[in-house]
Amino acid sequence: MINPKLCPFCGNENLCEAHIPNNSCWCNTIKVPMELRELIPQENRMKACICKKCILSFQEDSENFIKKLHYKI
Repeated sequence: MINPKLCPFCGNENLCEAHIPNNSCWCNTIKVPMELRELIPQENRMKACICKKCILSFQEDSENFIKKLHYKI
């Protein structure tokens, strides 16, 4: 089961506050690449936010991010 407070990639807290009424969370102001979203298994998509660190890491060097991800699997 997916914990909506944890990043699906690193497992750390994603610090998402989008569920709080009238709150402008950081996750609403950052572009999450579709390629990164597609790395999440289909059954786990849209169940937890990706943390800012993982988004920025992917944007900086997607190939290295994916390599590290495959080592964890």
